[in-house]
Amino acid sequence: MDWVQQTTAGGGSGEQEGAQQQTTVDAEDAGTPNELQSGGRNATSIAAADVSQREKLTVWDRYVVHGMIDKGTFSTVSLATLRSEQHLPVGARRQFAIKLITPTSHPTRIAREILCMRKIGGQRNVVGLVDGFRHQGSVGLVMNYIPQEPFHQYYAQLTPAEVQRYLRQLLIALERVHLHGVIHRDVKPSNFLHSPRHGGTYVLVDFGLAQETDQGVLSLRAPDRCPETDAPAKCEQEEPKQTGPVVPVRKALKRPLKLSNSTTNDLGGVPSRSNSSGGRNTAASRPPPPSACSCYGRAQVCNRCLVRPEMNAPRAGTPGYRPPEVLLKYPHQTTAVDIWAAGVIFLGLLSKLYPFFANVDDLTSLAHMIEVFGYERMRETARALDRTLHCDAVTMAKRPYSLRRLCQNFRAIHYGRELGSGAGGGDAGGVAVAGGSSPPSGRDEEQQRYGCDNCCKPPDTCLCQRRRAVGASAGDDEAEPVGDTDCDEYGPDAYELLERLLETNPHRRISATEALQHPYFQVQY
Repeated sequence: MDWVQQTTAGGGSGEQEGAQQQTTVDAEDAGTPNELQSGGRNATSIAAADVSQREKLTVWDRYVVHGMIDKGTFSTVSLATLRSEQHLPVGARRQFAIKLITPTSHPTRIAREILCMRKIGGQRNVVGLVDGFRHQGSVGLVMNYIPQEPFHQYYAQLTPAEVQRYLRQLLIALERVHLHGVIHRDVKPSNFLHSPRHGGTYVLVDFGLAQETDQGVLSLRAPDRCPETDAPAKCEQEEPKQTGPVVPVRKALKRPLKLSNSTTNDLGGVPSRSNSSGGRNTAASRPPPPSACSCYGRAQVCNRCLVRPEMNAPRAGTPGYRPPEVLLKYPHQTTAVDIWAAGVIFLGLLSKLYPFFANVDDLTSLAHMIEVFGYERMRETARALDRTLHCDAVTMAKRPYSLRRLCQNFRAIHYGRELGSGAGGGDAGGVAVAGGSSPPSGRDEEQQRYGCDNCCKPPDTCLCQRRRAVGASAGDDEAEPVGDTDCDEYGPDAYELLERLLETNPHRRISATEALQHPYFQVQY
């Protein structure tokens, strides 16, 4: 069935969280594979009657739809079985998930999703493509049905061994995707299907926001040259040879936008004798504005900064799972985007808190990261990404929390609620209680006098990386003791890997292949 050649005529992709009420930001500048740019050329040779007949055969004569599984902004997913197997018992019928993409998004997104599923999927926990069709302007993708349970229904009941297995299988899928230089960009629990009660399978789905990079060992797209089977005339037509010198093409007398009433630069767009031979106009030959100007570090924007080019960077993904480089609009993003999302999922599994980072706007998300990782670390990350982070004095004084203590704190709250003793219950299952409550927004007089000035906790339950010793004065902080993790059921290797996954600097963040070699996966629980 030549359904691939018809997919670029319309449709979109993407799925949303259901119970978690999380939204997905659309990708505006994802790349398009070259081999799919001409996907609809051969479709014009098919008669309209044949296309209509093929649609009927695909949808109604081959599959029986039993009901909708999920619904998102760009697609609906339904459960279906083969019509030819309706005589079999229900348990013996093969089940499929049909993702019907609505024709509201750019066709290249559909082409990209199909390409990823065909070349990457079908192995190592990545969803594969079984069939496809078009029906009434929508594109349908047929996949094997994977039973799943909502993440919020089982994540808190996972044992340390099951948490280890979950993270391992997720990293195996990401290693497969990153091997082809593809950024999934929407890694979250609802896109990593798993059901502990139905065999424990793991499948990474939804490549609607995937983005291709040139950093993969294997190439996702075809070589940028004409195939050997093509006729020479066709190659010459697609890539004409140049027989003469290159002559710049310009629109004459197109005046640039004036920034003032002065007529000095009114002829900046007209080619002159001094620059016509080089193909440059006056505006292009001007030096770029300096990095520092009169408004640097101030709450204002000068005229020089107004003419700077707009920062264009991929922002696709689900709020709460997007890393600092996405929030800071860093243009050169890599597969480390998915590693951060995996670290956020791991943080939720260790802390028994989901979602850990709320679904909020970019600035609020940055404030949450500063709350957890500290201002100095986020400032250094912004500097490494050629960005400047400006905050108020209170935010600049924020020091980083210990991820281990933070996880222990929220686990204690969860276990305390399960035991009916309320938040702040006693030690449950060997977990070191870290105070029994989340960091409060305010502080009473006693906390101001004896508590930590950063997390507002007493010294013995402080969440900071450098905890103040009991009886010590302000400023006398000590580093986290080495033997302080002996009472933790997950062990120190889990938190060391968590720190590597949640490295705020993407240049130093661990890869999926390196993470799979971490000592954490050698621990026997």
